[in-house]
Amino acid sequence: MADVPDPPPIPRSLQASLRALLHGEAAPWPGEAAADDEANLLEALDQHGIAPLVYARLSAAGETWPVLAALRGMAIHAFAAETLRLGDVRALLDAFAARGIRVLIIKGTGLAYDVYDAPELRPRGDTDLLIAEEDREAMRALMLQLGYESQLTSGDTLAVRQQSFRRDGHVYDVHWDVTNSPVVRDALPFDQLLRRAIGVPRISAHALAPSHGDALMLACLHRVAHHHDNERLIWLCDIHLLRERMSREEHAAFWRLAAERRLVTICERSIALAEDWFARGSHDRAADWFRDDERLRDEPSAAFLDRSRTRAAVLSGDLKALAWRARMRRLRELAFPPAAFMRQSFPTVPIALLPALYVWRGVRGVLRLFRRVAE
Repeated sequence: MADVPDPPPIPRSLQASLRALLHGEAAPWPGEAAADDEANLLEALDQHGIAPLVYARLSAAGETWPVLAALRGMAIHAFAAETLRLGDVRALLDAFAARGIRVLIIKGTGLAYDVYDAPELRPRGDTDLLIAEEDREAMRALMLQLGYESQLTSGDTLAVRQQSFRRDGHVYDVHWDVTNSPVVRDALPFDQLLRRAIGVPRISAHALAPSHGDALMLACLHRVAHHHDNERLIWLCDIHLLRERMSREEHAAFWRLAAERRLVTICERSIALAEDWFARGSHDRAADWFRDDERLRDEPSAAFLDRSRTRAAVLSGDLKALAWRARMRRLRELAFPPAAFMRQSFPTVPIALLPALYVWRGVRGVLRLFRRVAE
């Protein structure tokens, strides 16, 4: 999965008003807003993925921000995209069910139809599905039969635990682990998620999604393990809305699982950010459940919160999480991706130059290791 760049910041003069709006409080447009703050706000809201949500909140509150008309256009576009997306998702789930392929709808699409008032309030560029690893070949054969196309992967099988498919503008990321990183990918095994799954009838009779507690842990994992503590607001809104749907018992079970899987630090960080932007008050935080901080120490997953880490440090952490034989396999696959992948990546280069391409790719990869993850 490609890293999502940090979205542009909310203009400083508008941060208090936006927080108030997202908290459900009065949020007049500030008089001190600069002339270019309108355009900067629109870009930021779009990149943060919350433009339709902000439009809905402004309309419900009767607020007359000068960006209202532009936000309305974004909301209409999101509604139109959602209408087209839903039909394709339903047809694909029917096909999976007919083939006996077990599947969970994870992340944006499942949440859009479960915890959001309307699915178009949760924009997204693709639909994420989770399957059992043993169903990979059956899934791939079905997707190709249905006319979806997919690019070859790099062959890094221990770090690329998903495959993308597209057809007529519809994009699916099909995963067989909840994250690519071996540090945390065993935190939520597919069979356990499936046993606790809930139905999402607004999508389809065949639609299943992780329980709210599991979806919350996945949301916390996703924003740090894949996106290095990126503070994109729509991901924080997911976390907030899930928490508001959970009972006291579900919160307790969530924190027990977080402690067992050594994920307390990253979950606490994600929840703190979500409360800052979306909640009027704080509740069910780590400190409410853990009095002995010994349980919170030495969590390997906490390294994901260090945005100054280099890619070499990330690779080192991934390798440490693997057995020795798997480490050697990972390094071999990194150094020598399949020839078909190289030809696809460099279609205009003569095949005779393939050895030189491997060398060039290796040098480029080594240089990238010195870059920070947040760059």
